[in-house]
Amino acid sequence: MSNFFVTLDNIIWSNPIIFLILGSAVFFTIILKGVQVRNIGHQVKLLFGASDSEAGISPFATFCTVIGYRVGTANVAGVAVAIFFGGPGAVFWMLVTSLLDTAISYAECSLGQCYKIKQDGEYRGGAYYYIERGLKCKPLAIIYAILTFICVPILTVAPHAFSITSGFKNSLHISQYITGAIIAVLLFIVISGGIKRIAKTAELIVPFMTIGFIIMTVVVMIMRIQEVPAALGLIVSSAFGAHAIFGGLLGTAVLWGVKRSVNSSGAGMGEAVPAASATECSHPGVQGLVNSFSVYIDLFVCICTALIIILTDCFNIQDASGTLVYISQGSENVATGVADVGIAWTQEALNIIFPGSIGGVLLSFFLFFFAFTTLLNYYYQGETAIAYILGKKTQKTRKVAIWILRVVMPCIFFYFGIQTASTSFASGEVGVGLMVWFNVIVLLLMSPTIKKIHDDYVKQRKAGVEKPVFNPKKLEIKNADLWMEINADKISEEEK
Repeated sequence: MSNFFVTLDNIIWSNPIIFLILGSAVFFTIILKGVQVRNIGHQVKLLFGASDSEAGISPFATFCTVIGYRVGTANVAGVAVAIFFGGPGAVFWMLVTSLLDTAISYAECSLGQCYKIKQDGEYRGGAYYYIERGLKCKPLAIIYAILTFICVPILTVAPHAFSITSGFKNSLHISQYITGAIIAVLLFIVISGGIKRIAKTAELIVPFMTIGFIIMTVVVMIMRIQEVPAALGLIVSSAFGAHAIFGGLLGTAVLWGVKRSVNSSGAGMGEAVPAASATECSHPGVQGLVNSFSVYIDLFVCICTALIIILTDCFNIQDASGTLVYISQGSENVATGVADVGIAWTQEALNIIFPGSIGGVLLSFFLFFFAFTTLLNYYYQGETAIAYILGKKTQKTRKVAIWILRVVMPCIFFYFGIQTASTSFASGEVGVGLMVWFNVIVLLLMSPTIKKIHDDYVKQRKAGVEKPVFNPKKLEIKNADLWMEINADKISEEEK
C-alpha cells in the first residue's frame, strides 16, 4: 500500500502540476489586480464586520475555522520534509508560491459564496456547487463531490494523524495506539455538533495556538539572533542554486516549495470553500478577502518552523538519487536518522534551545491543536460533499449518511495514526494533488465570473459604499438567486 501511494504521489506531483499552480496563480494575481497585497488593512477590518445568524457563521468564526485547517501538520512536519528533499531554498519557493496562491484562494472562496445555497437551515457551498450552478455541468460536479469525499476526510487525514501520534510518542513516549484512540474519541465528540460546534471550537483554539507557536519561535530567534541573517541568506542563496552544497537542488527546491505551500495552505484545492460559504455576509467579495488573508498566517507559521530547524542545524538534505548531501551538525539524532524527517526534527531543534525535553513536549501539544482543528475542517468538507451528493434525498437520509461519516472518520484517523510516515504523507499528498488538478482548471474556466465579483466589490467601495451589496442579476450572474433573498432589504425594486 505504501509503494502504491508513493508512486501515485510522484505521478500527480510532477512538473505539469507545478506549471498549473504557478501559472494560474500569476493569472489570477493579474486579472484581480494584486488583490492579495493591496487590501490587507481592509481584510483585517472585515474579520470583525458581522455576527452569526441562524443560517450562517460570522467572518471571524469562518476565519478561525479556515486558519484551523490551513495551519496544520504541513506547517511543522511538512516544512521539515520540504527542507529534506529540496534544501533550505524550498522555504523561499514556499513563500513565493503562497503569496501568489492567495489570489487563487480569493477566487475560490468568493466563487463559493456566490453560488451557495440554503439547505436544512444552514448555508452550504463548495466547488461542486459552483461547478453545477456556474459551469452548468451536474455530472462533473457529482464527480468532484465524490472526489472531495474520498480525498479530504479520508486521504488527507493521514499525515495529521501520524504526526500527532508520533509527536506524543517522541516527546512523552506514549503509544501511538493510545494517542490515536483518545484523539479519535475527541474528534467524534466535536464533529457530532456540526459546523456551529466546529466554528466555536476553532474560535477558542486557533488564536491561542498560533500566538503560542509564534512566541516560541521568537524565543528561538532571540537566543540565536546572531545567526538569523545567515539563515535567511542560506534560504535565498539555496533558492537560486547559488549555494555551493545545495546548488544542484534548484529544480527540486522549486518542486518541494510549491508542493508544501499547496499542502500547507490548501489554496487551489477548494478546501476552504465550504467553510467560507457558510458565512453570513452581504457580498461574496468579503469572504474572498477574509479567507485569502488566512494564507498569510499559514505562511508565517511555515517560516517560523523553517527558522527553528535551520537556526539549530537540525536537518539533513537528500538529493534525487537518495544520497545525503548534507548531514545535521546540530543534532546527533537527526544526523544518524534516529529522529525521522518530520515532526521529530522540529522537536529536536526545540530541545536544543529549551531545557530538558520541554520544547519537544510543547510542540507535541501545539501540533495536536494545529492538526485537530485541521481535521475538524476536513470533516466539514466531507459533510458538505454528502449533503450535495444526496441533495435530492430526504433530510433524514442525509442525516444518516452524515452520522456514518462522523463514526468512520475517527476510525480512519486511528488507522493512519499507527501507519508509517511514508504511507501517511504520500496518502495526504495524493489527496491534495487530485483536488488541485480538478479545482484549479475549473477556476480558470470560471475566471470571468470571478472577475465580475471582484470588480463589483471594488467599484462599490470606490463609490463610498461601506458594505457592498451583491446583486447577481445586475451582474448577469445566473443561478445565484439566494442572494436576492439575503440582500432583499438592501436591493432596490428597480434592481430586482
